[in-house]
Amino acid sequence: MELQQIKYFLALSEELHFWKTSERMFITQSALSRQIKALEAELGVQLFERSKRTVKLTEAGMFLRDRWHPMLDEINRVHMQARKIHEGASGFIRMGYPGL
Repeated sequence: MELQQIKYFLALSEELHFWKTSERMFITQSALSRQIKALEAELGVQLFERSKRTVKLTEAGMFLRDRWHPMLDEINRVHMQARKIHEGASGFIRMGYPGL
């Protein structure tokens, strides 16, 4: 399971439309479908109920959406903090003063 697959899953769980999600995520519709199927196979659960016209989250899909969304937000916050530290916009400065 890759972080990108989780991002695709979360985007699809919001849109509930493969074509719109693929445009939003800058990926082809067939590649998005393969990534979701690979995620489902790895987890051993069906995440979406698909028909010719609709896409719905299964109970397992709703459970994972509700758990993964806050985790992804936290990962993004950690990544942004690390970037700020790297750029010198955040962190600590230690100064010493030699006493007399």
